[in-house]
Amino acid sequence: MKKNTSFILKVTIIHVITYIICGIIFSKLFDYSTLFSSGTTKYFMKPVEGTSTLIGPLVQVIRGVLFGFVLLLIKDVFLEKKLGWLKLWLVILVIGIINTPGPAPCSIEGIVYTKLPLELHLKGAPEVIIQTLLFSYLVAKPKKRNKSHDVFMKNKKAIIASALAGIMFSISGIVLSFILNVDVMAGTKDIGAFGVMFIAISIVFLTTKWFYKTTSKIKWIMLMIAYYIAMAILPTVYNHITNSPFKSFLTLGINIIPVLILVAYNIYMTRSNNLKKDWKNNSEK
Repeated sequence: MKKNTSFILKVTIIHVITYIICGIIFSKLFDYSTLFSSGTTKYFMKPVEGTSTLIGPLVQVIRGVLFGFVLLLIKDVFLEKKLGWLKLWLVILVIGIINTPGPAPCSIEGIVYTKLPLELHLKGAPEVIIQTLLFSYLVAKPKKRNKSHDVFMKNKKAIIASALAGIMFSISGIVLSFILNVDVMAGTKDIGAFGVMFIAISIVFLTTKWFYKTTSKIKWIMLMIAYYIAMAILPTVYNHITNSPFKSFLTLGINIIPVLILVAYNIYMTRSNNLKKDWKNNSEK
């Protein structure tokens, strides 16, 4: 059960990361904003500047979990197998992209039976092909046999905390936009805001990793302070310096909730670890 949960979590994180990175790169490279608003495409695709783009990363978490559950059923076919990542990618490429049951973009059915311009299929294909290739390789690449755990397992708690921080960072921005009556998409047009989000997530990752390694008596206080700086103070300072539409001291109050959720997560993980240690000690006795 623990291995299955770790596998699903790994698949979910890999999907979300590769999806976001490839989406950003190819949307800029092929100018999705113009592509999606031209010809018949505008009746098929929502605008890049729409709210769907903002909630996209949150939706990908659900998609990642679904991928994890499905791949769990066939993982013995590609995990720890020679060229297993290539086998997985070919399955996704054929069934999920080229040979879909319905007329999806970049598929045979989509090209033959829809009125979508060929340009959309050609410019949309590189993103889904590269993203699924990266996804397949990272999920199924062979592990080196050694005594140490892989990087993911070593940093699992910190990675989960970082993922939670990223999700809640976006949600708090949406909540703030409604309170201030600001365009919810205004933040997506500010590259600096993404930089602040990256720094905040990095702080959460490093602090969480430190937390589980230290025996300091004040580690809980330090954890909460670091989380609050990353999730509340950092974006507040940035918004005031740049005169952002989100400039408000409400961030200092709203983002207490994400901090408490992150702390609650660490309380749960700490208690879980303690229970495992107690059980192990009792079983040895």
